[in-house]
Amino acid sequence: MGKGSKGGKKQAEAPKVEEAKSKPDAAEAEAGFMKALQREMGDVEITEASVREYIAKMTPEQRLRLQNEGKDLKQELLTNTDHKEELQVFRKEVNAKAEAAGLPVEKDGEHLGRKLLTHMRSSTDAPPYLLVLEAIASCSFLVKLAVAEVREGAPKAAPEDLATIEEGLRRLKVHGWRSEEEEAGRAPFVRRNLLLLHFVLYCEKIELSLQESTQRALSELQHKVKTIADMLFQYCLQNRWVKAALTVTEVEAMLVSGVWDHKDDECRELMKAKWTRQGLKVPKLTISANAADVECGAQATIKVEVTRLHAYSAEELAEVLKDQGPTGAGKQAEQPQPKEGWWVIAEGIRTQKGADKAKCTEVLAGEEDLSHNSLVGGQVLACTLDAPMMACEINFEAPAHPGEYKVMVHVRNTGCAGVDVRRKVTFQVKQPYTGRGKATAAADDVPELD
Repeated sequence: MGKGSKGGKKQAEAPKVEEAKSKPDAAEAEAGFMKALQREMGDVEITEASVREYIAKMTPEQRLRLQNEGKDLKQELLTNTDHKEELQVFRKEVNAKAEAAGLPVEKDGEHLGRKLLTHMRSSTDAPPYLLVLEAIASCSFLVKLAVAEVREGAPKAAPEDLATIEEGLRRLKVHGWRSEEEEAGRAPFVRRNLLLLHFVLYCEKIELSLQESTQRALSELQHKVKTIADMLFQYCLQNRWVKAALTVTEVEAMLVSGVWDHKDDECRELMKAKWTRQGLKVPKLTISANAADVECGAQATIKVEVTRLHAYSAEELAEVLKDQGPTGAGKQAEQPQPKEGWWVIAEGIRTQKGADKAKCTEVLAGEEDLSHNSLVGGQVLACTLDAPMMACEINFEAPAHPGEYKVMVHVRNTGCAGVDVRRKVTFQVKQPYTGRGKATAAADDVPELD
């Protein structure tokens, strides 16, 4: 009995040992990341200078690949309390360097996250455009621009221009300017940023020729908005806030395109005219996606194929390269082809029953009555303008409970509004085969899924 009892203890502890081994420690994670970095850089000595130079030249696909390689190291540093002091030093150094370089810092991300989280604690709907714009306009990274206007020589938005924009938004009954109650409580600096951002969206509706000082202020604001919006998008992806991430892509695309809505026909026509003037074709896609049935906890795979109906012919591509590059035939041949980039985002669709148990959904702490659609996975797709098709696979761990699950696959572009496509994928998660008797007994524990 003594030996049997002792042997039983060893068996009970075995899974813990295996679990510990499955997670690399800091040294193993760092070694794995450095190996991946060396593989990316090739036969080049790894120094701080060479790494900085290489990262600056990386394509979006290379950046994403390297980020994935560094996930274990990042997780170890962020979650292991043994690295608390190193993490504090690292964050302080990163924030100091970012601020010195004129980039957003950690508190900007926290501010943006709080704004979205306040909405998510009361609703499962996608955050409104105004909420995202207000979050961006009120972050310290952009408020500094408005504060800096008091300095001599700094770009300054003319008060007369801001007043004209505000009157135009009221006349159009834009959300946020439909009544005094909606406008109340905005700090002057936030109002300034918000008015300039809305002028970008409604410039076709508001007849105004901006003064030179306002144009300079707007140009500087737009440059920084792109940076902070990208930060917000990444923050949403890290937290698996899929609806918020999708809304951010729409806001970015509208700001780039100079339109106020993603689905409005008038906006589509305005954007089409702008692209035509630039000698470009408006993107037009079709998407197919499918996923095979899978057992609980196993790896599930969604295969995605995107057909580019707007693929350029050889003649059209040559014309684009001619317009965008040097006129000499020799130089033109050496010019790299422009690329078109897309985000593929897989959204786990919320279920009404058992949603908190599914990996495809998220339940916020303290808000168990609200289950949000969650990010299942994401990929960057990029191709040359003449490519007829793009494809990728999204892999994720299947939910632990059997049933039917639905995932919406979105293909998004942050530079062109209203051209996104999506496709719903349905797959079955099955109970692992453990013998007829055991499988039947376990069936009563399966939650009913929609």
